[in-house]
Amino acid sequence: MNPTRKRWLAAIISAGIAIATVCYTGYVKSYVDHEVQTTFFVKRYPTLQMEFYDPFANEGDDSPVDQLSSADRLRFSDYCKYRFGIVDFKTQALEACKARVPGYL
Repeated sequence: MNPTRKRWLAAIISAGIAIATVCYTGYVKSYVDHEVQTTFFVKRYPTLQMEFYDPFANEGDDSPVDQLSSADRLRFSDYCKYRFGIVDFKTQALEACKARVPGYL
């Protein structure tokens, strides 16, 4: 095999590994003691979205899921789906997801 083909093959393999990493790795930011902490996780389903939102990842007051705005609820349900595999978007399922979120403090 000539050197040009080897380079192309190496580039294709590297691109495949990079795409797989993006599709199966996600992160969420938490806010503790006025610092931003980033927590990485392996996604249950592939998606190009890497950053996810957890409205409970802070030291603020803990509110029930049903009091989230519709936009925050949708973003939190995406996080639950990709991090924990919870695809039910009902309040009870999202409360169960909230209980599974690791303690950030």
